[in-house]
Amino acid sequence: MELACIHHLHINKGLDGAHYPVAVLCDKWEHANNTFAQNAQPGGMMQGLNELSFKALRLFVAVLDLGSFSEVARREGLAPSSISRQIQLMEQALGQQLLYRHTRAVSPTEAGRLLGRHARLMLEQLEAAGQALQEQENEPSGLVRINAPMVFGQRHLSPWLGELCRRYPRLQLDIQQTDTYVDPLQDGTDLLFRIGVLNDSSMQARIFAPQRFRIAASPAYLARHGTPQHPDELINHQCLAYKGITGQQRWFFRKGQGDWTPYSVKGPITGNHADTLTFAAEQGLGLVVFPSWLIGDSLRAGTLQAVLTEYDVATTLEPQQIAALWPGSRRLSLKVRTVIDYFVECFGAVPYWDR
Repeated sequence: MELACIHHLHINKGLDGAHYPVAVLCDKWEHANNTFAQNAQPGGMMQGLNELSFKALRLFVAVLDLGSFSEVARREGLAPSSISRQIQLMEQALGQQLLYRHTRAVSPTEAGRLLGRHARLMLEQLEAAGQALQEQENEPSGLVRINAPMVFGQRHLSPWLGELCRRYPRLQLDIQQTDTYVDPLQDGTDLLFRIGVLNDSSMQARIFAPQRFRIAASPAYLARHGTPQHPDELINHQCLAYKGITGQQRWFFRKGQGDWTPYSVKGPITGNHADTLTFAAEQGLGLVVFPSWLIGDSLRAGTLQAVLTEYDVATTLEPQQIAALWPGSRRLSLKVRTVIDYFVECFGAVPYWDR
């Protein structure tokens, strides 16, 4: 792509937070080039950043992010020796060492950090320029890298993917489902579906709905043990509580705008997997408290029955949201916005799992 043909496009942010047209970014790239020239060792073979391809810079940034030639090679489908050789050619072109080589990992030198900082900016701007050109056609296209929690993705993303692909045939989706923390700036994720407290100021968010909890048991359990009419009665019931790395959950209840009251409960089973506890509840082993998006199907099917419905239920006092997140430093592209809007439509103003 010739940068000269897109000088009029204003895209994304520079390192100082301002928006720049590509022409200005080219000047910044030249400035980075001059910075390296000034820092080059006397008598070195500095030949300028103009000799470096964008492909080489992408590989270099990937090495910085992953800290390993072999990890980058595995991701790119290349031999580790080819990655190492590419970095060596860059170092020869610049006349400076960019990486410290260790037995099992690599780390950047001061020059490597400086190059990585400017290279990352240029690559982000180039990608944004390409997206802007594609969006002139007014049809979303290209790869959208999505990360979602395991169970939520299975229950509420997977059923809608067929229609999404039929409606937007030029979109390509890479969906990774994991319950571990993901840094979108490190692994290149475009869109994260997350559930919980939104407290990361570096991320932008589109909230689908608040997370609402229900307390429920099987009809057979309620027939044997009776239906609790007040949370104080839970002491006389079998309760199947979630127990994670921070310990066993407490259940909180309030009526109307009153204060929340915590309850410590007990029962025959605790565990760290929601489906296991839900299946146990459906078999009549006790009461569970879970989000409506998780047990909504069981409630509609009648295998679980909600109780204490006049009370609000929670497992933490911090408001929890179901939301789509993307890095605040990135321009929200048409393809990502299209995916977000699609799921807003699918879930509904009041999500179907809360109806």
